[in-house]
Amino acid sequence: MQAGRVACLLEWYEAQRDVREATGHNDGRQVEAYQRVTGNYHTEWCGSYQAAGHQHCGMPFPAGAGLAANWYLPGSPRTFYIQGVRGSVDDLQPGHNAGIWSPSKHRVGHTTGVVARTRNGFITSEGNTGSRATAGVHRLSRSKGEIYAGSDWTH
Repeated sequence: MQAGRVACLLEWYEAQRDVREATGHNDGRQVEAYQRVTGNYHTEWCGSYQAAGHQHCGMPFPAGAGLAANWYLPGSPRTFYIQGVRGSVDDLQPGHNAGIWSPSKHRVGHTTGVVARTRNGFITSEGNTGSRATAGVHRLSRSKGEIYAGSDWTH
């Protein structure tokens, strides 16, 4: 069942690749559909994007999923990697979430979904990335060093 849910999530990520914000201000029809899942409107929506994918595929997501940091709570059994604290970035697999540290926020400030592993990192599916004109859902290549935390919400 878990493999089927991960396959569903990876297919859902692929189907979202053309989503863009309407005005570059955390808005737009599809962006607002993601935000309805978490109730976080007109704000950063990377966590809402991940929660919408999980909801679509029948997977759980954390309370307060609209805030990226809530995907990687230190006391959660789902958080298996925190840079310099526990686990290994090499344990990340497709379907897992990868957290990006925000120095200005002093916490995980962005959450992504792992699509594939590469030799030196990961391909991720990310909502709320890009500049105003291109802000939306993007597939990015992330090095291992960019990943601060990892969690498994696939079951």
